[in-house]
Amino acid sequence: MADFSAFVGGSYQAQSPVSDNEELINWFVEVSESPGATAQASLYPTPGVTPFVVVPKANGRAMFSGQTVSHPAQAQVEQCFAVFGDGLYELFADGTSILRGTLAVDANPATISTNGYGSASDSGRGQLLVTSGGKAYCYELETNVLTEIVTLTNDGIHALQGACVSNYFLVFDRDRNTVYMSFLLDGSRWDLSQYFQPSITNPWQSMAVSPFGQIILPGVTTGEIWYNAGTFPIPFAPDMSGMMAYGCVATFSIAVVADTVIWVAKSPDGGIQVMQLRGYRLERISTHAMEFEGATYPRLDDAIGQAYTEQGHTFYLLTFPGANVTWCYDEKAPEGRRWHKRGTWISEKGVYDYWRPVFHCFAFNRHLMADRESGTVYHMASRLPLDVDNRVIRRLRRSPTLQNENRLMIFNWFELLMQTGIGQDAAPYGPPPTVMLRLSKDGGRTWGDERQASAGKLGAYQTSVYWPRVGQAAQRVFEVTVSDPVRNWRITAAYLRVPPGQRG
Repeated sequence: MADFSAFVGGSYQAQSPVSDNEELINWFVEVSESPGATAQASLYPTPGVTPFVVVPKANGRAMFSGQTVSHPAQAQVEQCFAVFGDGLYELFADGTSILRGTLAVDANPATISTNGYGSASDSGRGQLLVTSGGKAYCYELETNVLTEIVTLTNDGIHALQGACVSNYFLVFDRDRNTVYMSFLLDGSRWDLSQYFQPSITNPWQSMAVSPFGQIILPGVTTGEIWYNAGTFPIPFAPDMSGMMAYGCVATFSIAVVADTVIWVAKSPDGGIQVMQLRGYRLERISTHAMEFEGATYPRLDDAIGQAYTEQGHTFYLLTFPGANVTWCYDEKAPEGRRWHKRGTWISEKGVYDYWRPVFHCFAFNRHLMADRESGTVYHMASRLPLDVDNRVIRRLRRSPTLQNENRLMIFNWFELLMQTGIGQDAAPYGPPPTVMLRLSKDGGRTWGDERQASAGKLGAYQTSVYWPRVGQAAQRVFEVTVSDPVRNWRITAAYLRVPPGQRG
């Protein structure tokens, strides 16, 4: 039996389906770190979700968590906040919430950042800077008071994004191409003469602060990196080593991902790619197939980027609401297998929607995700078997095309090496979960009827998942899907049995 190692791979639908038509939805690739492993890489399931708290207002727009200093004990306190609609909510470990204030609202996401502590005269007072609906707000963590920063509002400043670096809060106004800075250690006070603008590159489109204190400012087609130079009266200055030859297409696609920054970028010659800034070096991480598909989207500027780390993988979630697609990048996966898709299966329509848990933070030892459409904050974990609204998670893997000089090939047997005996572990146990297989003989352009195989009842670990007599084709593609609500859908390898002497 031949080892079909290419079955374990990522999403790559090339311009020509004859070249490649691979798809991976709600699985990701993990490489084994042991030389004695059964296979070099496996497909592991993306996490499910369960409601953690439901707030009265819909439309999740931001999540934030952090360690702040309490007064007067000066102890570290973990706090969590979310923006839903026009409401700023504080979330608690027991799954409750409280409305802390109302905000302006528009179609953009909100941003939340913190200085962790307050002014020098009152070191117990931490603050949040919240931008929403083009306005900026200061939230006092000690008094739980949310106040609009009228100094910015009265001057007509459009606060699109906020951040904190070197104990200064920053507000980015894209319309004025300007970043404004607060007083040191105090986000409630702002001097409008304290600002900075592009020095070399074209108008800025987005702002983020890297883990190293760099202010990342991609423009339309180029960008800059600023740092705290200790100068007066503006302490920040452009780093001449940080000039970037790429700008930003989607303002809110920018996200800090581990020790890097990723966003949807645009070059001066018009190329649109996903770029990763590592130190001062920009690297293209999108694929030709992804860029080709992106060119068909109705818009790219609405993309939202978020990041989280789980089980040693750092994932960058890139959601395109207008195109109804969520991509996910995992740099721990092997080259060529780093991108997969995530989606909520809408069974009544037979389609995937973008994955609605969009905004992330880690709080109370949980990954929390805000639903972009409802008022739900979800607990996300790999052990959870269901999606939003208690929908099943439909996981799909479509293989690369098997062909040999475009000649007719015979396939006697297709088998998956996967974790079996994974039936439901709580009553009612139900029937054994099933694996569905579809076959294409023309590179994935048309498909035959679905065929099923059992993954074994609970405890039936020796179950073999296979399909005999899988026919003949010149361009064979295998598509495997699962949707039973069990949590251990893991595929390690695939095998083929072909007649003796047939090459493939």
